Amino acid sequence: VTVAPNVLTTLVMLLTSELIGAGRTKILAGLSVATSPALLLVASTAGTTGAFARPLGLITEGTARLSYLPPEELDRKVMPAHNAAPYIGRAISSILNQTFQDLELIIVDDGSTDETREIIEEFASSDDRIRVVYNENNLGEAAAYDRGISVARADLIGRMDADDVSLPTRFEIQINEFRRDGDLAVLGTYASHTNDREDVLSLSKTGPTSKAEFEELRRNGEPTLVFGGTALFSKSLYEEVGGYDATLTTAADLDFCDRMAAHGVVRAIPEPLLLYRVHSNSNVMRRFFEGRRTHRYVRARRAAQLEHRQPMTHIQYTEWEKAQSLWWRTRTRMGDVAQFHYRSAGIAYANRHPFQMIFHLVVAVVANPGHVLRRLWSQRLAPSARKARREVSFAEDSLTELP
Repeated sequence: VTVAPNVLTTLVMLLTSELIGAGRTKILAGLSVATSPALLLVASTAGTTGAFARPLGLITEGTARLSYLPPEELDRKVMPAHNAAPYIGRAISSILNQTFQDLELIIVDDGSTDETREIIEEFASSDDRIRVVYNENNLGEAAAYDRGISVARADLIGRMDADDVSLPTRFEIQINEFRRDGDLAVLGTYASHTNDREDVLSLSKTGPTSKAEFEELRRNGEPTLVFGGTALFSKSLYEEVGGYDATLTTAADLDFCDRMAAHGVVRAIPEPLLLYRVHSNSNVMRRFFEGRRTHRYVRARRAAQLEHRQPMTHIQYTEWEKAQSLWWRTRTRMGDVAQFHYRSAGIAYANRHPFQMIFHLVVAVVANPGHVLRRLWSQRLAPSARKARREVSFAEDSLTELP
């Protein structure tokens, strides 16, 4: 593939100038890189009368879970975490300091071997909204989701990863919207990418933002999902679709949202209410190419459903890919390589490694220049992306006050 030198030079200059430029937004003081999953759950009794008299819960991998409980059960809480010592305190504090205060936090320690347990217990000793459950072994992402949800006594479940931070009004906004819209199966929000130096790097606009957009994606056979760490959904519907697929090592959110979409609308609030940390040790990056195959599998499954064919299982689809022509496999791999190196360039940018950033960006452009241009525009250069980064900066004062 030949790329015009002036296009490549322009791309490199754009990112390099932003990398060394001034005026970055400080958001996450003291939050370090996450290396493994955790789970948090919060519950509330607010507004659980009349037609909406049901519990609400929030769950996350490497994160926190939220759930609404009846008043007599408000003391029941759960949150899974695994080797999350550097960042779990920040994640917990962002939940406990929400403007929506009637919460129950359930923490599940997913086989941690570092100081995670001590940090959790310190929080639990000073806040009776927290209860701690321990796993002897690390169950992994999807299995940890499922175990945490299984013990939640709430009808609504939420997600947030342990190395992330929820903005103070996140759950107030999401809960009110979930109550208002009776068509919802999953409700998420946009997210801001951040690094371990508290810089807001870019905007992730994941998920349709209206019922009409959701329905169009479904008609076109496109998978529908929201940013995983922002998901809010009904536990009863979660159980009906079979929960998360514990056989998937990554991209379980996409598979789950696609199955939920058969029962209701999956959409996002177009406002960045989560700060998402980017780093090379994340499960997404460590298993990136497996995740890309899962994306293709979910798309193929949706196409089969539209054509009234029997969908393949994930194992069958994997074997089908292996049997494709060398040209098909090479072209597919090049697309995956472009996305992997674009993300790697973003991580290098986040950590101020300009030469690594340039290397990964060049590889991504050579593999698929169109992908790079589209992503740069939507995440950094578009007016909406720039506006979102400015708006997130207004949350700085309240976040920096958290422990």
